[in-house]
Amino acid sequence: MKTAVILPTYNERGNIVRLVTEIIKNINKTRHDYEIIVVDDNSSDKTAEICKKYFVKNKKVKVFVRKKEKGLATAILFGIKKSSKDIDYIIVMDTDFSHNPKIVPVMLKRIKNSDMVIGSRYIKGGGMANKKRYVFSKFYNQFLRILLGVNVTDFLSGYFCIRKEFILKIKPEITAKNIFSGYGDYFIRLIFLINKLNGRFSEVPSFYHERTYGTSKSNLIKMIFSYTNTAFSIKVKS
Repeated sequence: MKTAVILPTYNERGNIVRLVTEIIKNINKTRHDYEIIVVDDNSSDKTAEICKKYFVKNKKVKVFVRKKEKGLATAILFGIKKSSKDIDYIIVMDTDFSHNPKIVPVMLKRIKNSDMVIGSRYIKGGGMANKKRYVFSKFYNQFLRILLGVNVTDFLSGYFCIRKEFILKIKPEITAKNIFSGYGDYFIRLIFLINKLNGRFSEVPSFYHERTYGTSKSNLIKMIFSYTNTAFSIKVKS
């Protein structure tokens, strides 16, 4: 089995080397071969250059720099397209250490009987360092669950493992326009589509840590407005 880990980056020089090192250490606990695809949106802090230099001898770590196109969702799609043909599974995670690399082996075990495994903050063992945000986010995700009718607890996690063969099966619908656009709202669209196609979901506990280096690129109010608009839009269209 071979897994591609996709890491969208923008100004993460303080995290990227340590994160990739931790991912490699945890994947090596499994029997999976791997490749790590870093998709950098032309960071001003030389994230890509630092990563390339540190892992220059490891051909399994691939760094791509996008100078024209920017954005989380399109970076993920770019990484999927750049993954090798012999890849069985794809893992997507944030690069600020909010997603724990130690969960990678658990995801790879669960994916054997699933089409998509999600790292959830809202099942036993999961959580968030920011308790107030956790409570608000939990209720909001329950709202999305009821609205969309999908048996998933975390629509905004962004930490997941998916079978590449399943992505290839739905390839005509996987485009930057109707799935991979915006910020975290792409994840809502992807979950809804997989459920529509009778995909099998599994969730594993994930504790969301606050970043220790760099600044967050997210704005809570704008995100909630965008996510709610996305959820109602795909529900109406379905």
